[in-house]
Amino acid sequence: MKDCFKIKPIDELSDHLKSIGRQIFDGYQLQTNLGWVHELKDGQVIFLTGTLRDPGLICDSKECFNKFIQDDQFPMDNPEQDMFDTELERIKSFHLQTSFYREHLNSTLKLDFQEISKESALVYLKKIVGREIKKLNTNQDIVALIAIFGQLIKEETDGKCFLEKRYGTYNPKYEPNIRTASGNVILVSSKIIGNVKWKVATLESIFADIHYKKTMPLTWTDYSRHRTDKLIELE
Repeated sequence: MKDCFKIKPIDELSDHLKSIGRQIFDGYQLQTNLGWVHELKDGQVIFLTGTLRDPGLICDSKECFNKFIQDDQFPMDNPEQDMFDTELERIKSFHLQTSFYREHLNSTLKLDFQEISKESALVYLKKIVGREIKKLNTNQDIVALIAIFGQLIKEETDGKCFLEKRYGTYNPKYEPNIRTASGNVILVSSKIIGNVKWKVATLESIFADIHYKKTMPLTWTDYSRHRTDKLIELE
């Protein structure tokens, strides 16, 4: 399998297509990573990224290319490498990672909280916001904060964690959020990312809409309507 494909620069693949009378958009587009696929008359398959700037593939056969589709994994890393890429493996079992992330934050921030509570979470949040000003935070720090607040929201709402699958340049990544027992969705990832970005370190900004009755909640029914194949509920 390893020998049935080659990774090539986009310009080289584009020139090859032109040499046989094909244009980039003559192929079909994947619904996952939006890459362009060309099945050639000689049996080879060319894959160009949806960005049309990152390296692509030339595969010896359709069988070779289809293996990447079946495995939902191309042999290159997403070049963007955001927090959901770098923490991919732990996020797949996000509901089991709270202790790991608590220990990570304790070590990074020189704290010693043995339990997760709103009080300890607020200290973590204030520390991370302070570090953001100095540009010291890592992807793991932010995901750790999502895990801490996600656990508290789960406990407060008798909820469950779910992952939303989306694609980078090549491969899938997963964003964790919370579905409450009452059937609402709490987008804890975007809440934490937003709070850190805008330097907001208050519990109210995280928990307010969980109990606030004056605005319509985001329901699971509405949220999942067009995402049925992309949402993975965790126990």
